Amino acid sequence: MTLLLRAIALAAVAFPLAAQDGRADLCITDATVISPAPVPAETRPRTATVCVRDGRILSVEPQRPAMAARETIDGRGRFLIPGLIDSHVHLYHAPGLDRRYTARHAELMGAYQTQLPRSFLAYGFTSVVELNSVSSANRRFESAPLHPDLFHCGQGLVLSNDFMATDFDDPSEFLAAFPNFLHDRFATPELPPGFDPAAHTPAATVGRIAEEGGRCVKLYHEEALWWPGPERPDFRLPSLEIVREVVAEAHRRGLPVVMHATTPAGQRLALAGGVDVLAHGLWEWPGSFRAGGEVPSDVTALTDSLASSTVCIQPTAMTLLGTATLFDPEFLEQGGLLEVLSSNYLDYLRTEAQVQRALFLGRFGSQISATPMSVDALAVEATRILAHVNARFAREVARWAASGACLLLGSDTAVGGFGWSQPPGLAGFLEMQTWARNGIPLAQILHAATRGNARAFRLADELGSIETGKRANLLLLRDDPLRSIEAYRGIDLVILGGRVLERATLLAP
Repeated sequence: MTLLLRAIALAAVAFPLAAQDGRADLCITDATVISPAPVPAETRPRTATVCVRDGRILSVEPQRPAMAARETIDGRGRFLIPGLIDSHVHLYHAPGLDRRYTARHAELMGAYQTQLPRSFLAYGFTSVVELNSVSSANRRFESAPLHPDLFHCGQGLVLSNDFMATDFDDPSEFLAAFPNFLHDRFATPELPPGFDPAAHTPAATVGRIAEEGGRCVKLYHEEALWWPGPERPDFRLPSLEIVREVVAEAHRRGLPVVMHATTPAGQRLALAGGVDVLAHGLWEWPGSFRAGGEVPSDVTALTDSLASSTVCIQPTAMTLLGTATLFDPEFLEQGGLLEVLSSNYLDYLRTEAQVQRALFLGRFGSQISATPMSVDALAVEATRILAHVNARFAREVARWAASGACLLLGSDTAVGGFGWSQPPGLAGFLEMQTWARNGIPLAQILHAATRGNARAFRLADELGSIETGKRANLLLLRDDPLRSIEAYRGIDLVILGGRVLERATLLAP
């Protein structure tokens, strides 16, 4: 929308008392308001005027209130919804970018991080939750002139000897990188020399996360069943006892606990330990990436148990789709990428980053096919297997949704690893689009991206619905999001803390 069109759309009514009285900074009149209800199926649109003052919703009334407003937007024929929340992001990674692939890493990362906050906003994500903080990345994000509201879990609560340590050649480097590591005395009685066990208890580690402004705690149960070859590195998994102690300490402080877990053992541990949110769906078990493999009955029984529990699930379908993008040249041709990534970054993904395909096939080729194949044939087989795995997982997510599970919208932007499926902002929309394509009701998708996320991360007093007193993070759409998922591509205005932003001003240069 051009500035001239916006000037017309704002219907700039001159209220004589506006400058003096200031009763409202902004009123959006006669819009179709869609505010997610506690139960998604009960969400009903209504015509209302929403007024904002000092960054908060002042009133939601069926008629235009008799009050002055500095700015008035005519909402007739448009749809007003809460700003979206992406509850699983990583601000220190960039999709498909690695120092091994390019000498331009610093240049590309700098450009990416400059655009990153605006890209989230361009797709309506006015709030994000960083699940494994890097303080410098958080500071850079929040120093941008425009950025979504940022909430975080502090640095992930890793064990002194868990899977994350396999990324480091020297254990001391790992412990230096994760100084707030957790000591699981039930599984590993002795700490490495020089560390005080009292400084790495659940109380001490969770306490530091809270002191640093963390709004949640993240644990990891990564079995690395995908590890290629017969020998996996030696690492530990958290015990049920330590998980329960972390959960108890976090809950005492009012913090929800998230657990990274993609296997049956990990998700059973989360259930037994009282974890609040499961980061990722259940997609890994022995043989799960074999061509034609279906979901074992015990895994199906576990998904049903999760659906009937109080645990919320972030399926992060885009994470599983990530590797598939290596073999899908059309992914990098979609127009949405130019909205969220600079043209030179997109050029990098189409050229230097393509080396990832050969690296992936070289590393996992023996798992893709037991018999020797040419590179081209191996790529075809990998494409077939990944398509089957992703279709199978989509059915699992749909099963959760149909069973009434608590689903949360998280994109895992931008996870490190192979592929480029998590461009900021766009990945959240693609996650929603994937859910809709597999039959999940649109009201449930909207709920998962707004009220559901706000409730799960203890933000419901501030965010997630259009109610008096809440933060004025709002989206004005051209089309009805309860009728088509494509409505999220038609954002006219993003309202961030009461500030009106034209979507066109948020797009990548």
